[in-house]
This record gives sequence, structure tokens and C-alpha cells, in this order.
Amino acid sequence: MTLKAWSTERQIILIYTDIFSIKHKDAKVINTKNDFNRIFVIEDKNGVRYTCLKPDAQKMPKMTSHFKTLKAKSAPLNYLTPYFTGKRTK
Repeated sequence: MTLKAWSTERQIILIYTDIFSIKHKDAKVINTKNDFNRIFVIEDKNGVRYTCLKPDAQKMPKMTSHFKTLKAKSAPLNYLTPYFTGKRTK
């Protein structure tokens, strides 16, 4: 997960990067019933939820590597629709 934050005079804008390396501005983190070790869920202003990878995602005992984000091209065709109106950014 990449988390960037900057502030203007009155607000703080957060940018989260989901598992497909697509950035989402001003989304909020959703509290889930169970706490996950590797991921968290965000929700945008339209109510669409996305999965993000925690920066310190631990590996499982049987895994040989840490979790990594995927390429934006790997996202399903309708991943950001009907709300997406522009070009995907990395």
C-alpha cells in the first residue's frame, strides 16, 4: 500500500493504492468484522469498496515471498466502472 497525504488549508487528502496499483483519492478505511493481517478495505465516495495491501504484509509460513501489488492491466474489465470517468493512474 502506498499512502500519501497532504493538507490544504482546511482538509487532508489521502491517496490509497489498491492491490491493482490503482490510486484512490479521499477514500475511507472500512472497519471489518475480523482483522486481517495482510489487507484492509477502503470505500470511495460512491460506496465502492477496494482491497488494499498493508505496508507490512507478513508472509505465511509456507510462502517464500511477501505479498506484492499487481499491475493495473490485471484488473477486471469493469473494476472501476460505472464510476470511473478518466484514465487509470499509477
